[in-house]
Amino acid sequence: MPGPALHVIPYNDIAALIGQRLADSRKGTDALAPWSEEVVVASGGVSQAIVASLLERIPSGMAALRLGTIEALSQRILNDAGDYPRVASDAERRLAMRTAAHSVNDPMTETRGAAAMLERSYRDVRDTGLSVADFARRVKPASSLRNHERLRTVIRVWEEYERLIVRLGVLDPAELLGRAAERIRSGAPVAPQILAGFYDLTGAQKNVIRALQDVEKLSTVFIPVDGHSTFALPLIKHFSGTAVEDRQSCLSNVVKQWTVNEYRTREDEIRGVASSIAGLLDNGVSPQRVGIVARSLDPYDLHLLERFAGQSGFAISSGSGTPLLAHRFGRAVSMLVRLRERDYPRADVLEIARSGLKTKSGINAEKADFETRKAMIAGGRGGPIRERAGNNFTLGDYASLVEELEVLTERIDATFASRIADLLRIENDLDLEALQAIESIGDLFVRSQRWNRPFDPSALIDALSEVVLDQHPTTNNRQPQIWAGDVMRLRGRSFDRLFVIRMQDDLLPQRRTEDPLLPDSDRRQLQLREIGNGRDEEQLLFSLMRGTDATHFSFASSDGFGKPLRPSQFLKAFAMEADPAEKPQILKNFTRFAATRTLPADPPTSYQLPATSYRSLQLLTLAGTKSLFDGYITSPLLRERAVAAIQSISPTQLEDFGECPQKFLMKHILHVVDIDDPEREVQINHREKGSLDHRVLERFFRTTPPAEIHAAVSDLPRLPARLRERLEQVIDEEFDSLEAKIPPFNRSMRAIERRATKRVLHDFVAADIGELIALGLTPSHFEYRFGTKHKHHVPDHPEPFVLDTGGLALRVEGTVDRIDAGGGRYRIVDYKSGKAGRHQKLGDKIDRGVRLQLALYAMAVADFFAVDPSSVAGAIKPLVRGDADPAEFAFELAGKEQRLRETLALFVDAIAGGMFPAYPNESDKDFNSCKYCPVRHSCRTKHDAEEQRAVLQSADPRTMLEGRV
Repeated sequence: MPGPALHVIPYNDIAALIGQRLADSRKGTDALAPWSEEVVVASGGVSQAIVASLLERIPSGMAALRLGTIEALSQRILNDAGDYPRVASDAERRLAMRTAAHSVNDPMTETRGAAAMLERSYRDVRDTGLSVADFARRVKPASSLRNHERLRTVIRVWEEYERLIVRLGVLDPAELLGRAAERIRSGAPVAPQILAGFYDLTGAQKNVIRALQDVEKLSTVFIPVDGHSTFALPLIKHFSGTAVEDRQSCLSNVVKQWTVNEYRTREDEIRGVASSIAGLLDNGVSPQRVGIVARSLDPYDLHLLERFAGQSGFAISSGSGTPLLAHRFGRAVSMLVRLRERDYPRADVLEIARSGLKTKSGINAEKADFETRKAMIAGGRGGPIRERAGNNFTLGDYASLVEELEVLTERIDATFASRIADLLRIENDLDLEALQAIESIGDLFVRSQRWNRPFDPSALIDALSEVVLDQHPTTNNRQPQIWAGDVMRLRGRSFDRLFVIRMQDDLLPQRRTEDPLLPDSDRRQLQLREIGNGRDEEQLLFSLMRGTDATHFSFASSDGFGKPLRPSQFLKAFAMEADPAEKPQILKNFTRFAATRTLPADPPTSYQLPATSYRSLQLLTLAGTKSLFDGYITSPLLRERAVAAIQSISPTQLEDFGECPQKFLMKHILHVVDIDDPEREVQINHREKGSLDHRVLERFFRTTPPAEIHAAVSDLPRLPARLRERLEQVIDEEFDSLEAKIPPFNRSMRAIERRATKRVLHDFVAADIGELIALGLTPSHFEYRFGTKHKHHVPDHPEPFVLDTGGLALRVEGTVDRIDAGGGRYRIVDYKSGKAGRHQKLGDKIDRGVRLQLALYAMAVADFFAVDPSSVAGAIKPLVRGDADPAEFAFELAGKEQRLRETLALFVDAIAGGMFPAYPNESDKDFNSCKYCPVRHSCRTKHDAEEQRAVLQSADPRTMLEGRV
């Protein structure tokens, strides 16, 4: 029996020959009559190329031509015989294999990624043409296998998988091909077939092709490689019985012109390729004759191609797409699945509110975001949040939304995705595609209920993660489109000029990963196809990446982070074969060789500055000129607000000005707020923790009589049991109150903090009492408030402390943590959480103007209590004892008052004059002005090295302003 005619020629010749052959067969026949032959193609590219070739020969069009894959042919043969099986989709196969793996109790199936490994091995076995039963028979006697028991477990999973597939009412692709082969051999009517574009066949595919050969329905075979291809040689021998003798070199037949361009990074490479293509288009080259290909393109490659193509005036055919989990609908479904077990995190609830989910509770997500941050709500159920909301309507609406989500997520089962899909609000075409994908996934899980297996929420999230939306936003432009894709999608397509990018050694050749369940040693014994190193196939794929007129190779020499990249070995071998005389230079220095083979550069054009750069240049010319850009404000309105701020100012605000005038401008004049992120607060927020420590110490010392303090001297350095119990009771009460207000995000961490607070404050109070006794002082006032700003407390001194600073009255209001008195002396105490390293050398920092709070308190107390400044001192009290001498945290007012008044006059003049330069300082050993600044992440001076160097020539803002006021 004669075999089919065999042609071993390139893809573009295959399309031309088949197109001519089909066109000739239509001459003189009815245009609607069946075709005399059908075509089985290896890829969509082959199909499109054949259709294009046929249209050139039949411009009036055609009808009823059948071009399809082997799978499509098999489906049609079964349908014609009255059998209508449905092939399992990728999603159905993944879910079935995942469910089957979980149903087999074995440590291997509990491993992360086990289902994916099982599916890969199953696909290899079935594509070989074996059934699971056949494979099991081969495994049974093969006792020398590396892990015989593991393979028995694998077979059990596969058997369960096939049972699940059958109960789902679908068919495995390999089973489809097997049924079709039987139908063909049993005499099913089949038209003569042309096999086009295959260089390899799986065992299951080869079974169908053999059946066509057996009934003499395979007329011609076109293999798109030359006789040198080692990888395609088995297929060539299958149809010819021997290797093709008349071998044509792909190099001499296809590659007429070629170049090699080396770029520094991937970004530079794709930008350069886009620029070269733009030049070709400007010179009149048709977009259909230009293509871009790589061995593989990751999402970032596609993103760069889209970006630089758009900048160069054209579009690419393949976009990166949008993962379903990156779409708001996909994110909403995945968050809802885990919402209850994660205790309704605030960020997830707000994301769901923004996602388009239809809820009865109306909520302003942005306002709720602000209010929940302000209230330190990290998450939790709606009931406790409603109790904390009080009269805050925004928090009440947020609590209502959480309660609604509690009901919605009460039952997470197989119908969950379908129920959520009915609640999603569509706004554009991409939303519609996302909704269709979710509905399809929901339908799959509904149908999977017939398995009678427990629902696995992680399987739903896994199904969502596998979907990529192809829909892209439409535009009104008419940019030319250039084809771009990987080599597998290139197969069958041909371009006059082909740009072959990403030719690095780490991407071509791609390494094959051995199957951990079926390694090659076991495959050899079981007579299965081995994986090998894949080098022959990679060489074949490299030979397919050719343009008919010119091929432009390119690669990057670095990953952009210091790692050097090497050009592909295949590219070097190609260059040596194409230009043997340059072999020594290629082997010695490929970079130098590539420089001689580069694509001609585009003619120089006049450079035009992008519009986005003008603003940067304008600001750059203003830097360092005491301009608005530097924080020197000339606006009368802002100056008016600055003068008004002086009328009622706190020592803390003045200290902010002393640390960084621009921080004062942002926080206290423009009222910029640094909003906390409760989700990240595993521990108590530092502000809340500081307030808690202050309340504990206030209550403890307020309720402790002086006699008990002085009686404790006999037990020091340990606290007497009575004082210890009182302190711990206060700490427990404050922590309980905090938990009612801000439930812990992590209860274990909160318990650790409670114990740590007791330990730290035990040591602090013992040391503090010892110092009080040594100095002859007794705590007399706690949280001493002065001024009119205290709305919720009755001030101890209703009038503010007023200072005359060169014609302007500075009205200071504040709260003193504690005032100690004894022997006619007063000491102002300020508690600081931690070791308070920023406050070391306090006396010097008061003179520099970067520490003003405690000194101003001391001046106010001297005025209010009518005592001489020589009788007033101040001390910072770090709650955590460090190595620093306590004297470094103390000062005497008498030696600081005159300098302090000069500093205040200087600062008031600067504020009234609109002088607010930025002064970055991040050193905790100094004063660290950036630590609590709300704009520390976007401060221009902080991040511009030249400006920062110019600013830091002054030791502090006081010195800088002293020379400019």
